[in-house]
Amino acid sequence: MTRIWTLLMTVGIAASLQAWGCGVEEDRSSSDADSDGDTDADTDADTDADSDTDADTDSDGDECSEDAKLVYVVDADGGFRRFDPVAKTFTTVVPALDCGSGGTPFSMAVARNDTAYVLFWDGAGCVGINAVNIHNGECGGLVDFECDQYGFSTFGMGFATDGAETDEETLYIGKADTGGSQLASLDIESWTVAPIGPISDAPELTGNQNGELWAFFAWVSTPKVAQLDKTTGEESNTVLLPELGGDAAFAFAYWGGDFYLFHAPLAEYTTVYQLHDGVLAEWVAPEQTGFQVVGAGVSTCAPTVIE
Repeated sequence: MTRIWTLLMTVGIAASLQAWGCGVEEDRSSSDADSDGDTDADTDADTDADSDTDADTDSDGDECSEDAKLVYVVDADGGFRRFDPVAKTFTTVVPALDCGSGGTPFSMAVARNDTAYVLFWDGAGCVGINAVNIHNGECGGLVDFECDQYGFSTFGMGFATDGAETDEETLYIGKADTGGSQLASLDIESWTVAPIGPISDAPELTGNQNGELWAFFAWVSTPKVAQLDKTTGEESNTVLLPELGGDAAFAFAYWGGDFYLFHAPLAEYTTVYQLHDGVLAEWVAPEQTGFQVVGAGVSTCAPTVIE
């Protein structure tokens, strides 16, 4: 999912704290008036005052918050925004992330637990990964990730579930540098890198709840989107995108069965493209954004079809 891949091959080409989960609503009643065995005002037997039997505050039986089902982007100045693919609109969460780590955003991934993990860099290499609350843009500080493990200094990143029948997910990262382009997984508990296999170039990554992992390679001779084997890095289902050639800031998200590509020639504002059934169409013009996206993230809570 995103950032500017630098041309400096010698420094490594490539261009969220435990999270804030779904909160349980405070019980505001003192007695059980509805004979369901709890003390809230609904008719189920939990304590979250909604109409389902799970432990979150929505009413759809889904552990995910509504915010976790949207796309998030971060721009070159640290602006953190939600993107709604249906409305084709951006909503500013905070005009600039206040993380205190130094550096600027490079790429981003969003977990199911309402946390964006934002990789910061200083123009030469990795500063670290900050955890950001997607609801309010509050920065929780650097996680315990150690930069440069297996040469992973700057990289694209994205979550995918471990299969179509599970909500368990894994964070994948991809880099390109003088040592070669490579896919790896990143454990968000130990923050250790596990190399997987070679890939074409510097990618941005996105995944979905069907267990798929996809890459957007913007800086190869013919830009492309391809599905990646999560165990080997091997590519399949490739779509060539020659109209997106040239050095650019780029980011990538899967939502509702389509891909959304955030692309900006260097020093220009981002254009959002929709890739639907292999056909690329301009979705949001650069004059409508007014900023340059360098990272995008979408959690595996996002829909895979539009109902």
